[in-house]
Amino acid sequence: MTVRAFEIAELLDQAPDGIEVLSLDCFDTLIWRNTHAPTDVFADIEFVGGGVEPRMWAESHARKRAYLRTGAREVGLTDIYREMLGNADDAEIEAAIGRELAIEADHAFAFAPTVALMREAKRRGLKLILVSDMYLTEAQLRAHVAGAAGDDVLALVDQVFVSNAYGEGKRDGLFPQVLEALGVSADKILHVGDNRAADYDSAIEHGLHAAHLVQFDADAAARLRMEAATALMLDPQCGITRPVAQPHRAQIAMRRSDDPAYMLGHDIVGPGLATFAHWLKNELDEASAKAGKPVRPLFVMRDGYLPWKVFDALYPEMGASTVEISRFVALRGSIADEKFLDHYLEEWTERLPVRSLARQLMLFSHEYAKYDKATDADAAKVEREAFVKWVRKDRDIQRKIFTRRNAFLKKIIAHLSAAGVEQGDAVMLVDIGYNGTVQNLLTPILAEAMNVSVSGRYIFLREKRQSGLDKRGMIDVRNFDYRTLHALSRSIVVLEQLCNVEQGSTIDFDADGTPVREKTDAKAASNATRGVVQAACLDFVSEAAGPSRVRAPRADGLDSRCRAAAASFARLFFLPNAGEVGVFESFDFDYNMGSAASVTLVDKGRGRHGLRRRGLTFYNDQLPQFMSAELQAQGLPVSLANFTASRFKLDLRSTDFEVGGIKVPVILAGAAQQGVMDFTAWPTAEGYYHVRVPVGPQRPVVAVQLGQICEWVQVEEFGFMPLEDMWDGKTASTVPAQATADAMEQMSPGLFRAGPTGVLIAAPPAGTEPMVLSLVFRPVVARKAAAELRVAA
Repeated sequence: MTVRAFEIAELLDQAPDGIEVLSLDCFDTLIWRNTHAPTDVFADIEFVGGGVEPRMWAESHARKRAYLRTGAREVGLTDIYREMLGNADDAEIEAAIGRELAIEADHAFAFAPTVALMREAKRRGLKLILVSDMYLTEAQLRAHVAGAAGDDVLALVDQVFVSNAYGEGKRDGLFPQVLEALGVSADKILHVGDNRAADYDSAIEHGLHAAHLVQFDADAAARLRMEAATALMLDPQCGITRPVAQPHRAQIAMRRSDDPAYMLGHDIVGPGLATFAHWLKNELDEASAKAGKPVRPLFVMRDGYLPWKVFDALYPEMGASTVEISRFVALRGSIADEKFLDHYLEEWTERLPVRSLARQLMLFSHEYAKYDKATDADAAKVEREAFVKWVRKDRDIQRKIFTRRNAFLKKIIAHLSAAGVEQGDAVMLVDIGYNGTVQNLLTPILAEAMNVSVSGRYIFLREKRQSGLDKRGMIDVRNFDYRTLHALSRSIVVLEQLCNVEQGSTIDFDADGTPVREKTDAKAASNATRGVVQAACLDFVSEAAGPSRVRAPRADGLDSRCRAAAASFARLFFLPNAGEVGVFESFDFDYNMGSAASVTLVDKGRGRHGLRRRGLTFYNDQLPQFMSAELQAQGLPVSLANFTASRFKLDLRSTDFEVGGIKVPVILAGAAQQGVMDFTAWPTAEGYYHVRVPVGPQRPVVAVQLGQICEWVQVEEFGFMPLEDMWDGKTASTVPAQATADAMEQMSPGLFRAGPTGVLIAAPPAGTEPMVLSLVFRPVVARKAAAELRVAA
C-alpha cells in the first residue's frame, strides 16, 4: 500500500481488518526536519571547514569498525564522536553529543497529519509503537519526540524500538525482535514509513502489513533537489556552515493538485511571498518604531497585487493599501525642470520611440507630429534625435511640459489621498523590485508636496547606482553579493508576470485621482493561468489543505526562510522544469512605460535556434527575459551552463567550446584567382556545426563543398555578417545570402540530398566592408568516403 502525506491521517480507514498495532517509523514519518536532507543539520556543528562531511565520514567509519569487530550493523552517537574527535575524553564526547542533540532539536517538527493518525489509532484502541533505524538511544529518541511534538504526543506511544539498541536495522533483523517483544503475530501489525526498502519491503517480508509513505510527488521531489542545488550555487556557505533550509517542505507535501500552474503557485510563489510578508511586517514594525508613528504600507500596482493579497491575508490589521503609480506615471511627475528633463532624455531616448517619449512629456500629437513620420528604423533614429534636440532647445515647449507636469502632480496627490495618505505621513512603497525607480522619483516629489517621508521595501533589491534612500530588499546585498543579485534581476519579469493583476498600465489620473489605464489586449489563456497560480499561492498562505506542522522548529527563523525563498525563486529563474515552461508559454509582458506593446515571455524557438547557430555561448549577448525557459528542452547540462555562467559571470567564449570539429572544403573564386581551402566547422548543439568563411573587399564567390562530406545535410543558417559583429557574438545582423545549390536537391525546407560534387554557393555581398559567411549545418547522413568527416586535430 502506498500512502501520500496528505492521506496519512485517514490511513486506518483503509487498514486491513484485525489490526491491533500501529507501527510508525520516526524520522520523515512522524518527525521531519526543516532542511533538504537529514545530514544538512550537521552544518550547524562548529567544525573547521564545516561539520557535514566530517560528521558523515565519522559515522561511516564507526559503522565499518563496529561490523568488523562485532558484526553489529548499528552504532550510537558515542561511537560516532569517538571517530570524529580522535583523542577527546569522555566529557568532551558527551558535550559534543549534547550539541548534536540540540541541533537536531532545533530543526525538528512533528508532521501534523501523522500526529492525527496517532490520535485516531488510540481512539480505536490500537497499540502504538515507534520503530526507527537511528543512532540515538531510546531515551534520546523519546526526548527528541517530546521536544518536537510535545509530551502529549509522546504519551500516545506505548513502546519504542531503536536499531541502536538492537544492533541491527529494519532491513537486517529488527522486525523479528519487535514481534518477539510484542508477542503478537505479524498480521496484527500495520507498519508505516517513508523508506521503501526498510519500511515497506522489509515489513512485508516479515509478514507485517505495511504502507509506504510517499512524502512528495516526483515533480516536487525533483524540484526540492534542484532548490537545494540552487542554494549551494547562491551561497558559498550553504551546506558548509549553514544548513540548506527548506521550511516549506511539509506544506508542499500536503498539496493534492498536480496541475502545473497550481504547483507553481502553491509550491514556489506561495512560500516565497509568505516569507516576504513576514519579513515586511518586521520591517514595518521597525520603521514605525523609528519614526514614532505608524508607517503605512502602499503596494505598488500592478506587480504588487499578489504580494498585497498575501500580506493582507496574513496581517489584515496593518491596513495595507494599493497605489497605481507606474514607472511611466512616476517619471511624468518627476520632470519638474530642465535638469530632470535632461536626465529623462538621457536615460530613455535610445529605449523608446518618439511617440512614447512625447506621451511621457505630455505633448499633444500635433506638437510632435513632424518627428513621428518614419517608416523604417534608420529614419526613426534620425527623427528621434531631431525630436530630442527640439525639446532641449525650444523654451516654449519646455514651459508647456513643466506646466502640464505641475497639473499632473496634483492628480498624483489626489490618487495618494484616495489611498489614505495624508500630509506628514510616513509611507512604505512595496514592490517586487529590483531598483526602486518609482521610489527614487517619488521621494523628493512627495516630500515637497505633502511632507511625506518615503521608504521602500522589495523582494529583490539591486541598485546599480546607490540612491542613498531608505531601501531594503528581502533579497539584497545584506545576504547576497551584487553578482548574484544581478543574475537574479535579469529574470525578475517571471515573478512579475505571476504577481500582477490583469489590467493596463496606469498612464494618467482623473482629477479625483482615479487611474486612467492603457488598454490591454491580454490573452485569455494567460489570465486563466495566472488566476490558478494566484489562487494556489493564497491556498498555501491559508493552509487550505490543513496544518502540516504541530509547531514550528526553533531553527525556522526569518533569515533561513529568506534564503530558502531566494533559492526557490532562483531555481525557477534558472532551472525551470518542463511543466513550468509550459505554464509561461501563454504569457506576454509590457515594459510599463505607457505603451500597450507587449513581448512574448518565452520563445523556445529562439533558444533552440540560438544554440544551433552559436552553441552554448550564444546567450552571452542575448537578453531575453526568461532565457532559461527557452533552454530547458535542451537538458540540464545546458541549463546549468547558463546558470553557472550568469551566477559567477564566467568569461566563457565560443573558442572554449571548440572541440571535435570537422574540415569543410570551400571554393573561393575571385576575379583574379580561385582556390580551395579547408575551414573547420565546430559543433554547436543538436548535431549542428558552425563554420565561418571570411570575405574581404575583393568579394569572391564562396562555394561550400557540402557534398564531399554529406549525403544528406540540413542547413540552419547561410548568411553574411560584418566581421566586427562576429567578434561581439551577435546574431541579429546576419543577412541571408543569395544562395544557389548545385548538385544538391532540396527535399524539404533546409534539407538537402547532396551528390559528391554538391556545393552551396553564396553570391558576393554588396560593399567592401569585411564580412564573414556564416554556415550552420547538420550532417544528417555523412559521406563515408570523406574519411569520417576528416576529423580535425
